[in-house]
Amino acid sequence: MGGPVGFGELNRRARALVRSLDADVGIPRPLDVPELLAGLARHRGRPIDLFATVNTAGGPCGMWLRQPDRDVIVHAADTSPLHQAHIVLHEIGHMIADHPGTCCLPLDLVRRILPGAGATLVGHLFARSTYATDEEREAELVASLIGSAALGSARGSAASGTGPGRRDRAPSDLWMEETFGA
Repeated sequence: MGGPVGFGELNRRARALVRSLDADVGIPRPLDVPELLAGLARHRGRPIDLFATVNTAGGPCGMWLRQPDRDVIVHAADTSPLHQAHIVLHEIGHMIADHPGTCCLPLDLVRRILPGAGATLVGHLFARSTYATDEEREAELVASLIGSAALGSARGSAASGTGPGRRDRAPSDLWMEETFGA
């Protein structure tokens, strides 16, 4: 991604990613993470498996493994359902942004998190525990925007595009405009 990117640019990119996700896959309203994953898997032409694991102290609470034939999203099992959903949405953010990532976990930690995983099993491992990079901030913003999109249509006529002068506006544009003023 080059040098650090300002919030305005990250916001623009994240909004574009979520608009594309909504147009290509459809963000379920209300949010249904398994339904979103099924649609995204169909769109990508490859399965997406969820794997819940006990969070390792100091380790990541979520990660995306891109394998040759499928994607695997690992999320912490020992947290609230709301937090689990956000972790999965964050990893979807990495996926739809096609963040390249690097293997940043030692293989012994990978084996503790995913028993039976070997070096050949892990193609690209996305494991993050901080938000110090543009990729992390972008994925976090995408996760929040997906959640906002799913909640937006439940808020009434403005979000659903039925208010005066808003009938021809896409719901995803309306909730982003209302949420971020753009």
